[in-house]
Amino acid sequence: MAPSIPVLPLLDIQRSVAELRLAGTWHSYHVSDAAALAAALANAAAAPHWDPVARALTVRIPRTGNPSGQVLIFSLSEFSLAFPDATLVG
Repeated sequence: MAPSIPVLPLLDIQRSVAELRLAGTWHSYHVSDAAALAAALANAAAAPHWDPVARALTVRIPRTGNPSGQVLIFSLSEFSLAFPDATLVG
């Protein structure tokens, strides 16, 4: 089992896309419930962790009476094609 990697995801709620910087390279993933992931990240008690084997982002949020908090797992699907680079117009 590969160790999970602490990450700081960039999340675009409108496009349902999460971007993770892994080993110096940005990777884009589709998120099925971007609003729920945004809420979890806003309330996270620790850095989210990425599991590359399961392609899952784990977010721990605080819960009363539970010192370790509640763990939420979001399954992400990697895009097969990279998004084109943005270009400055004007």
